[in-house]
Amino acid sequence: MDLTQYFEAYEHAISHDASRNEGLNSYVDFYDEHFDQDVTTYDIYIVGVQEGRLSLKNETCAFAPDEIRNSLYELYQGDWSLKVLDLGNLKLGHKVEDTYVVLEEIVSNLILEDKIVLVLGGGHDLISPIYKGHCAAGNPLNFASADAYLDFQDGDDYHSRSFLSKLLASQESLLSKYTLMGYQTYLCAPKEVSLLEQMDFNLLRLGDVNGSVKEMEPYLRDVDHLSVDASVVKSAELPANVYASPNGVSAESLCAIMRYAGMSHQLKSVLLSELNPRLDKNNQSSMVYAQAIWYFIEGFHLRKDDFPDEKLKNFKRFHVSSDLSELLFYKSMASERWWVELPMNNVGVKRALLPCSFLDYKKAVAGMLSERLLKLVRF
Repeated sequence: MDLTQYFEAYEHAISHDASRNEGLNSYVDFYDEHFDQDVTTYDIYIVGVQEGRLSLKNETCAFAPDEIRNSLYELYQGDWSLKVLDLGNLKLGHKVEDTYVVLEEIVSNLILEDKIVLVLGGGHDLISPIYKGHCAAGNPLNFASADAYLDFQDGDDYHSRSFLSKLLASQESLLSKYTLMGYQTYLCAPKEVSLLEQMDFNLLRLGDVNGSVKEMEPYLRDVDHLSVDASVVKSAELPANVYASPNGVSAESLCAIMRYAGMSHQLKSVLLSELNPRLDKNNQSSMVYAQAIWYFIEGFHLRKDDFPDEKLKNFKRFHVSSDLSELLFYKSMASERWWVELPMNNVGVKRALLPCSFLDYKKAVAGMLSERLLKLVRF
């Protein structure tokens, strides 16, 4: 696959402070016409998509990719043992749909090669070609978004505030699970919230995230894709968004969410979207996204293959009796992450191991089931 026909190289300007050997600018490799390395040997691929034509009232988010990079490559590198390649910015098509086709192909190829793709948007509508890129493998998909809004609207118009409607109605029909983190109830139509709840999606309000960001980790442990909309962060910390709200998650919480996403063995793609540099203040918003990317790479470095197998080595078991069901919890001795085993009624299916938290276990011991476990036990 000749990538030069798809990408324009990022022209990185290195300041005197960032020219140090320990800077991310010297850790990440940059793809251009002179690139002579084996492009298939990298773990994470950064793709800029300067596409904002369908970002509703926020079209100049198209300028965000290079602004995010400028802040990212000013950071120090971590103690990591992985390879990152910045492919540059995707060449835009004459129409938005043309850009979608190329992005879908890029995502599909990288995912099929078991690589991680980090997309710098651009609008949140870019989730559509990313979703179709995942569909090439033909497997049920688990997507998650951090967003103040549902982005679920009826009607024929497709844009950054209506993508979820189109994903649910897509011909592929492979979206089996969807988690929305940080939505703000007063910004979302009650009928739409009710409809999505009936679909058994995980809708986590802003209070759920701010109450304990640690409880987001189990939701992210088996996702295929995470999208971040700039509106999810409070405006005082990330002002560069038309829909920014005084309330929202903190920049620190976003970094934690991105770190958890990086630790997920199943995750193959991330989209950072809707950051509008024209509304930024002293590059504050681009720095938030840059630091979130740093934590994502850190999480990837910390990945552990700790899913409980049949031999169950390096795990502790905990039996808990409940009025609703008998539960068996597993704790990894390597990562201290938790899973719960649920009884299965399907013929031929012995068990179902699902991510949970220590808090879920403590509540079960106390004779209560957390909302997460209540939903799991019900099915």
